[in-house]
Amino acid sequence: MRYHVLAADYDGTLAHDERVDDSTVEALRRLRDSGRKLILVTGRRLEPVLELFPEVSLFHHIVAENGALLFDPTTGEETLLAAPPPPEFAAELTRRGVHRLETGRCIVATWQPFETISLDVIREFEIDLQIIFNKDAVMLLPSGVNKAFGLSKALQRIGFSSHNVVAVGDAENDEAMMRSCGAAAAVDNALPRVKAMADVVLRHPRGKGVEELIDMIIENDLDELRHRPHRQLVLGTRLDGEPFSIASHGESVLVTGGPGGGKSKLAIRVMESLTERGEQCCVVDPEGDYRGLDGSITLGTAERAPDVEEVVGVLESPDDHCVVSFFGIAKDDRPEYFNKLFRALSELRSRTGRPHWIIVDEAHYAAPKDWQPAKMWSGDELAGIIFITAYHDRISPAVLEHVDWIISIAEQPEDAIEQCCQLMGDALPSFDRPKIECQHGALAWRRGERYPVWFSRLSPRDEGQRHQHSYYEGVMDEELQFVFRGVDNRMSLATGNLKEFIKTASGIDDETWIHHLKHGDYSTWFRDIIKDPEVADEIATIERNTGLPAKDSREMIADHILKRFKPPW
Repeated sequence: MRYHVLAADYDGTLAHDERVDDSTVEALRRLRDSGRKLILVTGRRLEPVLELFPEVSLFHHIVAENGALLFDPTTGEETLLAAPPPPEFAAELTRRGVHRLETGRCIVATWQPFETISLDVIREFEIDLQIIFNKDAVMLLPSGVNKAFGLSKALQRIGFSSHNVVAVGDAENDEAMMRSCGAAAAVDNALPRVKAMADVVLRHPRGKGVEELIDMIIENDLDELRHRPHRQLVLGTRLDGEPFSIASHGESVLVTGGPGGGKSKLAIRVMESLTERGEQCCVVDPEGDYRGLDGSITLGTAERAPDVEEVVGVLESPDDHCVVSFFGIAKDDRPEYFNKLFRALSELRSRTGRPHWIIVDEAHYAAPKDWQPAKMWSGDELAGIIFITAYHDRISPAVLEHVDWIISIAEQPEDAIEQCCQLMGDALPSFDRPKIECQHGALAWRRGERYPVWFSRLSPRDEGQRHQHSYYEGVMDEELQFVFRGVDNRMSLATGNLKEFIKTASGIDDETWIHHLKHGDYSTWFRDIIKDPEVADEIATIERNTGLPAKDSREMIADHILKRFKPPW
């Protein structure tokens, strides 16, 4: 379920002539019975709302005074969210002939045409107030206080993200709230400008329109909005210059391609995009490489596996993102741990709709091919997960079965998609190589469609080296390891990571060290395998200096490695 909360305006939306019809009340009750939350967001003062609408207990919170006051109908607790203007302010407005003046806990309200006098008094008092219009109504509130502000405070109380909220309204003062939410609906009697910015324009006015909206939410969770262009998740640029994007939610993605091809850079950019949009992200990080990215909270170290309950505790806050480091978990133990984490995150998602996206890097370790518990995972549970792997043939068939998109970032991306089709038993799409160069090129195919899409992936804001920390202390795959063989292949000393490389290099004989140095093997390894051309160039300079003693060249290369790759923790 994507939309867990309905935020509704009162006058002109729920109510007609100040009253809410019985059928609308019944619809609100049905929505609440579906497990969703209700928040009333009104420009009115609290007391008139309580007098006019006896069914306020249907709502989990009421945001009154256009965002300045929060009320809990269950406990009766009121929370003032902003400081009110001085009493002399309202008195001066009255003295100057402003009629129909109302004052609440914070709000001062009147009607047109008294906005001009109100603005004059604001200037004279030198107080930080703004004027907000609601059709003919004029509301004076502290700057920054509006329905979006008040709603955000209510959502904090109940632990939901605005991306999991549908907001419905009719007037100017509803716009900020509607823009802040994951979906916006306008009743048929709404102002034209409100209809223009809404995702859904309802066929009926006021309460009947809200009833129509509730029916849509219960029936299919507004599934059609996933493909609204401005709601989608942009991954890159098509060859025609248009954005390449996927649905905002409800789909799963497999990103594959050889080591060093840019898969994780795409994942980092996705995470950056999600944090920019305010959507919650959880990253399963196999080697500690996403630590601290975009202000995320990292759990787990080389010495300690992250506690699953601790992960859920972080993600209970809608504004926090979590990186779950698998660095301290043995590779053979990762599937079992991931299954436990997956179950906990699925339960959290069923309650809150979050985290909105989960990124699983090196997914062949989290969900390997023969991991039987993966067969219990459902397609709904896997929606909103991006699986990243260089070895799609090693990942669980249960994952492949439910993947919606395959994105290949490889020298021959068609080959990877073809192999995935064979593994999944899908018919091959029609490949058509682009005639122009595609920088950061990738090929995306949505299962069931005839043609894949070529696109240039977006680059992360931080183009720093991915895998720096894992190359230093993690266990590299055998085909990536440096092997000291020496003259005539007299030995075979494999180094599982850069830390082992430095240790082994310090212990081998000078002849073996110099043999690899003269052949440029060290710089070649860093350039082709580690994918760090900068360090490779520095090492190549050392290799060309034939007058250096073996001891000095060892220390110089080790120094470059430590500066570049040794983690700070």
